[in-house]
Formats: sequence, structure tokens, C-alpha cells
Amino acid sequence: MTQQHTVALIGAPSSVGGLPVGSDIGPARLREAGLVARLRQVGLEVSDFGDVPVPRHHLRGGYRSRFANTESVARWVAKYAWRAIAQDMVPLVLGGDHSVAMGSIAAAAQSVPGLGVVWVDAHPDFNTPETSPTGNPHGMALAVAAGLGPLPLVRLMGYTPMVHPERIVILGARSIDAGELDNLRRAGVQVYNSEYLHDHGVRETVGEALAHLADAQVRAVHLSIDLDVLDPAHWPGVSTPADDGLTASELVALVDAVSQMAPISSMDLAELTPAEDVEGATTEAAIQVAEHALASLVRQAIDSPGRGSPVGASAA
Repeated sequence: MTQQHTVALIGAPSSVGGLPVGSDIGPARLREAGLVARLRQVGLEVSDFGDVPVPRHHLRGGYRSRFANTESVARWVAKYAWRAIAQDMVPLVLGGDHSVAMGSIAAAAQSVPGLGVVWVDAHPDFNTPETSPTGNPHGMALAVAAGLGPLPLVRLMGYTPMVHPERIVILGARSIDAGELDNLRRAGVQVYNSEYLHDHGVRETVGEALAHLADAQVRAVHLSIDLDVLDPAHWPGVSTPADDGLTASELVALVDAVSQMAPISSMDLAELTPAEDVEGATTEAAIQVAEHALASLVRQAIDSPGRGSPVGASAA
């Protein structure tokens, strides 16, 4: 069971990262829609680790309670993900809001040498408590991974940063707060917004982003997908929609390109909000994204047993 093409499914049914709520139902919806069977159909082994514990009254309390609950969930996600990586599995963390990525990135950074992050999101999630208009922790998740924010979060696994900013790329962003933009510029994080993706093409943009990571000596990537990168006009099942997003086919092409150009060590699939996904289009897109991103594990195990391709190397 402990093979390179084994996926450890980890549910994080949490909305602790802030309003609006509803993404806490996402993991259950993806399981009900057949995610496990679909992953097995592409040749993957799947071990379902179940759901991490979430504080029972996580929607109560004020600002301090929100961060304490976020830390609790992130620590559990990190524990589950670390156990998966230790067993040579690839963790797939199902959110829940995107603050769950703090835990999965922390575990991967502790376990995977030369880790980089490919963050696919309508929002960079690079706010700090000082710059955030809402104070929602889910809008700070990537900043925390880069070492900015409340100390209990940035030191989740005892060190900071989890990933150096030059080893982070953001794809598809189109809703960026003013203070957040300043944070990104000061940190030196490379951002390829949705307009850039549309103008230059998905595969070309991904190639440029991964060449940047290769220059930073990245050897494997954590792929973090917030489904609000999709255009809500057709894929509405998210908590914080932003207009003019990617199509589902563009997002699938994006993760295809990432998987062909870089070993994926771990992955998040976050922010599915079933109450908004009346016709199920967003759920189906999410499953297709997981299939295409992780099918590369089978190819890598067959072509190069025990070794992944270097970041930036494109598969034919």
C-alpha cells in the first residue's frame, strides 16, 4: 500500500477560517460524488484517513477564538498529512476553507526537501492581521506559510517560514487587497493573475512559473487549489466567488501542466461549498482536477520508479 501512487485522502470539514461558512460540507460532498472511485479508475491506490477533528463550537467566539480554532485544525491537518508522507503516500487534503493549507504545507515542508508551493486561487491569501479587511484567517493562509502573521500559526511546526517566498508562485489571482499586494511585493512572491493566464495561455504560464521555481532550487511542489479560481458564472459552488475566473477545462489544463512539469508531493482541494453548487458543476470540476493532478503519480511510478522528474521538466 505504501507506493508512490497511493493517495491519502484527508478531510478537513472546517469553516474556522472565517465567514462565509458552508465549505465545511465540501469533503463529505466530494466523497458522496465518487471521488475515491474516480481516483481509483485512473490507477491510483486510495487510503481514506477520514476527517480531522474540528472544534464543535468553532463558529462561536471572537477574533482570538477564530485564530485558536484555525491553529487547532491546522495542527490536526499537519499531523494527518505528515503521517501520510511518512508512509510514502501523497496527501490530498479536502477543505473546508483554505486555511487548512497551513497544516498541509507545514507537514510537507517538514518532510519534503526543496519544497515549493503552487497556489491556485482567485485570492492570494497573503494578508496579515494588519492588512486584512475582514480578519478572516483563510485570507492569511499563504502569508502564514511564508512566515508572516500570528506567531502560533507561522510556527505551527516549530520553524518559520514553512516555505521561502521565492519558492511560491500564485496562479489565477484576480481579487487582491491593497495591503495584501504590498505584502506580496515586499516578500517577492511571483504572481500570475487570471489576465496573464488568459493572455499567455495556461501551459505557457505554468511553464514560466515552474521555471521560476526551478531557479529557486525547488524539487517538488505542494499544489493548493481553491475552487474559487473558477468562473462563478458557471461554477458557483464556492464561498467567496470572484468574477472572470478560469473555466473548468482551463483549470484541468493547468493542473495537467503542473503535474507534467513537477513532482507533486501533496495537494489541497479547498472551498467547495455544496449549498451554492445546485447543479453539481463545481463538484464535478473538483473531481476532474484531482484526477488530472494525481494521475501523474501513476505515470511517474511506471516511468521512473522511486524518482520524480525535476521541476520544470515537461513530459511529452
